[in-house]
Amino acid sequence: MTGKADPGPEEAGEADALRLTRGLGDRGPSLAERLSDRLDRLSFASPFHRMRLKGRFPLKLIAVPEDPIPGDPALGNRLRAGRLFRDGYGQGMLDGRLDSPNAPASWRRWVHGWGWLRDLSAAEGLTQSEVARAEALSKRWLARFHDYDEEAWAPDVTGSRILMACCHAPLVIPGKDHVHRSAVLNAIARWSRHLDRAAPRMQAGLPRVQAIAGLIGSALILPGGEERLARGLALLEQSLADVLGEDGAPVSRAPLDLAQLGDLMLVLSAFHAARMQKPSAPVERTLDLVRRTLGALAMGDGLPAPWHGGQPSKAQIVRLGVTPGTAPPPRSSGFQRLAAGTVRLVMDAGPPPPARLNPATHASTLAFVFTDGDRPIIVSCGAERGAEGERAFPPELVMGLRSTAGHSTLVLADTNSSRLPDGGPRRLGGVEEVVVESRMTREGQWLEARHDGYARRHGFEHLRRLWLNAEGTDLRGEDQLVPVRSALALSRQRAPLAVAIRFHLGAGAVATPTQDGRGVLITLPGTGKAERSGQPDLAWAFRASFNHAPGLLGIEPSLLVTADGQTHEIQQILLTTMVEPGQTADVSWSFKRRSR
Repeated sequence: MTGKADPGPEEAGEADALRLTRGLGDRGPSLAERLSDRLDRLSFASPFHRMRLKGRFPLKLIAVPEDPIPGDPALGNRLRAGRLFRDGYGQGMLDGRLDSPNAPASWRRWVHGWGWLRDLSAAEGLTQSEVARAEALSKRWLARFHDYDEEAWAPDVTGSRILMACCHAPLVIPGKDHVHRSAVLNAIARWSRHLDRAAPRMQAGLPRVQAIAGLIGSALILPGGEERLARGLALLEQSLADVLGEDGAPVSRAPLDLAQLGDLMLVLSAFHAARMQKPSAPVERTLDLVRRTLGALAMGDGLPAPWHGGQPSKAQIVRLGVTPGTAPPPRSSGFQRLAAGTVRLVMDAGPPPPARLNPATHASTLAFVFTDGDRPIIVSCGAERGAEGERAFPPELVMGLRSTAGHSTLVLADTNSSRLPDGGPRRLGGVEEVVVESRMTREGQWLEARHDGYARRHGFEHLRRLWLNAEGTDLRGEDQLVPVRSALALSRQRAPLAVAIRFHLGAGAVATPTQDGRGVLITLPGTGKAERSGQPDLAWAFRASFNHAPGLLGIEPSLLVTADGQTHEIQQILLTTMVEPGQTADVSWSFKRRSR
């Protein structure tokens, strides 16, 4: 995504203008890139590449880093019982097929990346027999995948495997079985030599950073890694610039990717610490940018919303040291924030990221979420990914979460503002440009944004205006459909188009319609008396006005996926009306907090 901004406001009341456009179009990898990737994989399977993997056998690890990322104790207990169980699929540790085609892809990545070591370490009080079982599993894996395998030796998976083998070496490098000890040390060296060639040839993205992290980790922990460390740090700096803007904005526009990048930097910091070194400059700088950006996007409950495919967990936010910040989101991030009193509001005010940078993008342009203190008032429906990885959701639910209707914004003609990626390389269409203006006065904060996602298909641009008063008790908004000239849209559209504006309510919120049918009282029950718990009852009054044509206000059921992957039944406020082709549509609405 690229942006062009006017200089920031120098005094209260001056408008701050920003124009963001979708960079790189929306195509997948080019034919040349796909051919190059295929040739690379064929070359890795060749005898010539196997010769490249030969070299000196390391006799020991210089140090054993302490893994800063805790595993899942529930999965660890399954492993203690001898089951490789994750994402609803399981096999025996000592008799299962490690590359079973029936297993979810996330399960196979977890097995091949040796992520089970982290989860097993989360189980307290491991017995000698349980440690021996982990050692036996590593023997099985090394025997089956000694040579290159396209899935098991994928560069990012290999990078993860190196980091896990080094951090949890006591589980896989025994003190008595010297043959297996040498096999593991030799395998780490061979994986590192593979990454020497594979990592630089990867496309930009988080998987490339994962592979390079493994390369750097091996250089720090295996003897004689000075040259590899220099190459790895140079590659890391280049790769970080591809996934993270200078101002800390992630190119994928996903807060979860930011948190995962931060976790990788924490792991690399642990490897440096094991060598009694300070973290490298790229690692320290990236951690600082990640903390600042996540803090700017954090809502009152401390968590960013699940924008564009994923939401960090509370545990990730805590270990990264993220707190809701006062600085605004980076200008190139595509997010805008209004904050006053106890209210924090964040709007997705940018085009979706290109599919090649984020295949799980959401059609959420001009959607917003807001919290009052740590109580979510308006939310989106959630995401299909979490800190633990892909969730085992049906495809219909995944597409629903990514759709425009799964967010608190306007939907025209029951279509998404941007077409969602389906894995193909074709151009997808939808939002290509967003124009944003914001300003602050003594009375409050103004935000106006416009996108062109419906222009080509239906002949309208969507304009959303927001105003939040200085006390944070009065939020007013307006949604307009502004007709634009589009020969294609005019030739298609002759009948009125359906307009729906959705406001998904936070978990626990109860919506009660007013008698006149134009308002809703939103109440969030407290957890006790205010003086004891600090969580009194909370109420916001919602009102709507249909300014161009008759409309209806309704309360409908909805669904929320929380950061921990749990699903909850919630409610949504639904405003519906119609718009004539070539005519303007205009709906005003407001949220006003009632006294606590």
